[in-house]
Amino acid sequence: MYPDPITPKAHPDLLQRPDYDPFEVMPRMTAQPRVFTTAGHLARANARVAAGEPIDVAAHKSMLEKCGLDKPSPAVPAPVETHGSFHEALRPALRNAVAFALNARPEHRQRALAAMRSLALGVPRLKWTGYESQAVLALAQLYDLLAASGLEPADDALFRTALAALPRELDRISHRTCNNHNVFNILARLAIGVALGDKQIAHDALYGCMRESGWRYGLIHQLRHDLLADGMQWEGTTGYHMLVMGGLFETATVLDNAGVNIWTRGFPSLNQDDGFDQHRGWGPKGLKHLAAGLDAMMYQMFSNGDYSNLHDQILGNIRGSWVWCPLFARGFEFSGDPRYAWVMQRSIASYPGEPGSPLPPWMRSADGDLEFIRLEGRSFPAGENPLAKDASISLVGKHVDGCSLFPVHGSAILRSDAAREDAPCAYLYFGPDWAGHRSPASLHLEIHAGGKRFTHSPHVYDAGYGDPRHLNWHRATIAHNTLSVDEASQFPFDYETDSPWESDFWRDTLSDSELISFQPGKGFSAAAATNDNVYQGMRITRSVALTKELLVDVFRAEGASPRLYDWSLHCHGEPARPSGAQAIDLGQRRGYRYFTDAWVHPAARGPIDLGFDPAGGPKVRGRLWLPEAEGAKLIVAKDPVPDKRTPIGDREAPQPRSALIVRAKAANAVFVSVWALDGQAVDAEAVVGKGDGAEVVVTTRSREGAWRWRVPALGKVSREMVK
Repeated sequence: MYPDPITPKAHPDLLQRPDYDPFEVMPRMTAQPRVFTTAGHLARANARVAAGEPIDVAAHKSMLEKCGLDKPSPAVPAPVETHGSFHEALRPALRNAVAFALNARPEHRQRALAAMRSLALGVPRLKWTGYESQAVLALAQLYDLLAASGLEPADDALFRTALAALPRELDRISHRTCNNHNVFNILARLAIGVALGDKQIAHDALYGCMRESGWRYGLIHQLRHDLLADGMQWEGTTGYHMLVMGGLFETATVLDNAGVNIWTRGFPSLNQDDGFDQHRGWGPKGLKHLAAGLDAMMYQMFSNGDYSNLHDQILGNIRGSWVWCPLFARGFEFSGDPRYAWVMQRSIASYPGEPGSPLPPWMRSADGDLEFIRLEGRSFPAGENPLAKDASISLVGKHVDGCSLFPVHGSAILRSDAAREDAPCAYLYFGPDWAGHRSPASLHLEIHAGGKRFTHSPHVYDAGYGDPRHLNWHRATIAHNTLSVDEASQFPFDYETDSPWESDFWRDTLSDSELISFQPGKGFSAAAATNDNVYQGMRITRSVALTKELLVDVFRAEGASPRLYDWSLHCHGEPARPSGAQAIDLGQRRGYRYFTDAWVHPAARGPIDLGFDPAGGPKVRGRLWLPEAEGAKLIVAKDPVPDKRTPIGDREAPQPRSALIVRAKAANAVFVSVWALDGQAVDAEAVVGKGDGAEVVVTTRSREGAWRWRVPALGKVSREMVK
């Protein structure tokens, strides 16, 4: 293998030649079918159905029912107005082609052929919207299955002409470099090349190609750069990570069908810009593996399987990770990894089928009935909890003593007891705002207690990204659990932009934080990070320590001149309103305009004790100290009512939330809070040292004993027992 392959910056002409294959990934163009499945898979599936294997019999029956032989053939409108109607006509057609490959009943082939003719004629009339990659993939799969049993020359010419025209249509999709849309463009392009046996089209999908709009990245770039060195997909949310992994796994399946195995292959990390990169996640040297993407999904979860709902998160719990692609089932099929079996068993337990149905969840999804052909394993062990043992995550990620660190993505997950689903957990985010799907929330903190979310961040709305709340609330720093300065959001949302897709990629400043410490341990775990990029002229630093009962949080703001600081925490439930509390108007700035029923706590200094007893939520007690600044106050307000949309896999609908806002005007301020995550009253004192960067000392007393915590500005958290 070439140690230094050609890049599009150097010799794009050479890079586009089909005979240039330094990574040895060009498909072998084995016998058809080779896109959706192979003759070997079909034969083994047939044998299992004939043998009465319950899963195969049930899935085969479901597939035949969806063939729609008892219904009129779905018409393809002329002109085709949307990619949706085009794709809907493909669903039964593909099933009929698969059914014929299994049982050779001519009525299935006739229905599939008729649909393919109609669809091929409809391709020139398709009104392209930019989201047709899945339809193109299905069309290539359909042709490949039909061609395997032989086609009349006229039909074959019609079908091949239609498919050969589609790469040009795929070029219309504007996302062409490092992003989730391009992953599916690559998949569709590869499927066409493999279906037609066209090496150039396949090579374009793998290594990239030059088009009128510029260079379009291929699969190799995605594997070397866009899966970060800690296993996370660069755009930053576990939901989009799941989506991308689905596209990459299907791409790997097409290649495997065509004689190329990339499942166990390592690809050298990209160490410099390919010329058009959207993010700076290069290096370090080493080999990246596709399976690291599955590992990342396991180690991003809290002990109960929940994920942080930060950014544009659409996946709430790992148990729902099968809905778009049987990720862990396919991973287990290939590797037999007991950790993947553990995830599969969680999904099976969480999503029981109809009485008497043997189908696992991933064979009950929209297209899951077809997976009985490609997934051949039929029994799964109980598996192994991935959080139980220390592990490396790709090149630089790590899981130690039940805690996980993703240093490139920018997240640390602290778990007080990885084996207990109800054990307290904390999630500290310190990543860069280098992708449109991330929110301006550096040093955001999420807290889990009693196996449930105690704190929250906004979730994607029912109305989608066009909802004005997406820009004005979801992308507002005050809607997150971190610090807002002068009622403005963090960079790159530091101005009144009209776009919810800002990222530092478009600006001349980096938003990166610096990880100060990651301290997994048996008695307590801690993490700390600092950032001097998201607010001009100042530094923010957060240190978090977690035990099985308590969380200690110290947040520092350091500036050259007085600024208005709003430390915020969005909690499940609502604390009691004491007598003497006065209403306050939080104004109409972005984010602030969405608060309702805001009031100021009457206490002029700390500590202030708070209790949360939400219905169906965790019982939590907190104590916080107001900064030593004139006029410092605690404000409590109601968050916007969450929409009914539930993130995939979540065990409950989003609940009402309230915001705690500690406000202070000062050059330097320290925000200290202690949270009893077992519902007990907080017994703690805090002493903030004098001078810049001074140590904060917090003394806590609980069933775990009396401890004195020392939290330096830029160092590790330590504790000593108080005698």
